[in-house]
Amino acid sequence: MSQSEPKADALEMEQTDEIVETVFAAIQKGATLKDLQGVSQDLMDGVYAFAYKFYRQGRLDEAETFFRFLCIYDFYNAEYAMGMGAVCQLKEDYARAIDLYALAYSLSKDDYRPMFHTGQCQLMMGKAGLARRCFEIVRDSSDVDYLKQMALSYLEGLDQAGARNTPSPEADKEWPPLGKEKEAT
Repeated sequence: MSQSEPKADALEMEQTDEIVETVFAAIQKGATLKDLQGVSQDLMDGVYAFAYKFYRQGRLDEAETFFRFLCIYDFYNAEYAMGMGAVCQLKEDYARAIDLYALAYSLSKDDYRPMFHTGQCQLMMGKAGLARRCFEIVRDSSDVDYLKQMALSYLEGLDQAGARNTPSPEADKEWPPLGKEKEAT
């Protein structure tokens, strides 16, 4: 081993540290990987078109791959999180879908679609009280008529099924509030 190899390794490590610091600083200022890599919005729109096409065709694994790329490269776009959540919902990975819908809901303003779909996932997980609460929020807050009507239909169905009006304490423990992790037991 030559003496130049340790010097080269040290130089490479120093350059890597500088790059990491630069990227970290950019991300802290709100930059996305899309911005850092210079990926155009046209390219992102094209990837989204493929992701949506695969989703509509029921090719969920392919759709998931594309939506994952979109979420990683622009984690501030609520539509990308919605798409990934929809894929997870169709794959019956309801807990993951709820997490993604929570992200989409927090990124969007006055868009209650994520809350509606969270209600559907809660219902599929047998948590009628939490589902009801989601549908009530959509009914009371959304300005989109068809979304309000669908929420009302779910609420009527829950009423007909005799579902509880409030979440049980056990259900609250199973679904941590946004931004909080489930405690280890």
